[in-house]
Amino acid sequence: MGQPTPDSVFLDLGVTGLELPAPIRQYQWEGVNFLLSSDAALMADEMGLGKTVQAAIALDLLLRQPLCDRALVVTPASLRLNWERELARWAPQLTVRRIQGSFNDRAAAFRLPIPVLIASYEQVRTHAEGLADGTHFDVVILDEAQRIKNRDSDTALACRLLPRSRSWALTGTPVENSREDLVSLFNFVSPGLLHNRMPRSELHERMQQHFLRRKKEDVLRDLPPIIVQDLPLELLNEQRAAYEMVWESRKAFARQGGVPVSEGQLLALITKLKQLCNFHPQSGESVKADSLELILDGLNETADKVVIFSQYVETLKWLSDRLVGFPHELYHGQLPERERDQVLARFRAQPGPRALLISLQAGGVGLNLQEASAVLLFDRWWNPAVENQAIQRAHRFGRQRPLHVFRFLITSTIEERIAAVLEEKRVTFEQYVELAESALVRLFSRSELRRLLDLTAQDVDTGLETP
Repeated sequence: MGQPTPDSVFLDLGVTGLELPAPIRQYQWEGVNFLLSSDAALMADEMGLGKTVQAAIALDLLLRQPLCDRALVVTPASLRLNWERELARWAPQLTVRRIQGSFNDRAAAFRLPIPVLIASYEQVRTHAEGLADGTHFDVVILDEAQRIKNRDSDTALACRLLPRSRSWALTGTPVENSREDLVSLFNFVSPGLLHNRMPRSELHERMQQHFLRRKKEDVLRDLPPIIVQDLPLELLNEQRAAYEMVWESRKAFARQGGVPVSEGQLLALITKLKQLCNFHPQSGESVKADSLELILDGLNETADKVVIFSQYVETLKWLSDRLVGFPHELYHGQLPERERDQVLARFRAQPGPRALLISLQAGGVGLNLQEASAVLLFDRWWNPAVENQAIQRAHRFGRQRPLHVFRFLITSTIEERIAAVLEEKRVTFEQYVELAESALVRLFSRSELRRLLDLTAQDVDTGLETP
């Protein structure tokens, strides 16, 4: 028998100290190597490719090295439990604790010699002063790192101030609005490496060795495709009249009192227009709801499950009342964590036809919804990266059928203007992320694997024939 392939080497390590509950793919093994080989890394794999798994295995291997014994994982609050579960699965020998409790309890926990701490962005921001003074981490991992896209935010500053030897950032959407998002991420990953006035070619060149992005179409060729269908709709009578009344009032609204209105007031006006595109509260008219019911009426298989996203919880609750005769679940951030888990469990376990009404902010990250046969965007978010992230919740390992995506768009309204802005942002993402060259990564050699695990050739190679 010849030398095993890199993948089989990796699986053989289960009996030599690295416990893996399942095989990982070659690109994931390359991602582990990328993280371990870099003190400053931005892993920007497309959603659904297992960034958490790769980071968990890399963290396990890192903390086996001499003088490496402390790590901090910073993640959205809703994903802390998920990280704890993933680390328990992929790195079970690590001692892990979620930061929780009172302010004093949290402050004390940050200073305890626990190998892996999991904290939310809000907790890091709240404890920024204490964390910057008197504590140090061998690695800080930012999950959903787009949370620090605004370099001037308190959260971004708190993350940059974390004392650390290594900086790993994980996000499938390193650009949501503009190139400044990417520069802000690198202010954490490698401070001073990029700046906003840098030409795109130089920006790409400088970040290449610290940047890795893989897309599903490149590494999971057997994954069924995403089929997107845009559904243009026209407002109904009373819905149109109410919309036009608000639209025509916009100039007078903007000049009221001769004082310029604030950005918040303008955003409130846009929100009102968008919500009227969803439904007219007085008459109950909604061309979107009518179209949704037609789609749901066409479902007849037990595998037919639709995830319906809206950015407005009010819209979701209104839809839930309207769909009272159709089996569905309602999921949003106002629900207690235990209840949210129960909602997802029922949606996954119970047969279709069935729908899951879910708020974009609560369900756009961290969820695994591959049971869904279709995704419907009832209204549009402010940038395409967030929408795509929501769609990718269902386009993941284990899918057997294509994923159908429906996007509602009310013609001759602000939704068309938003769609145009979304297209501009999509082009920006293409230019600064998809066209960027990733770092050159390779699989570990067998000798490197042994060194990482502090094993000799006799420990793992006994009985293997050489070529």
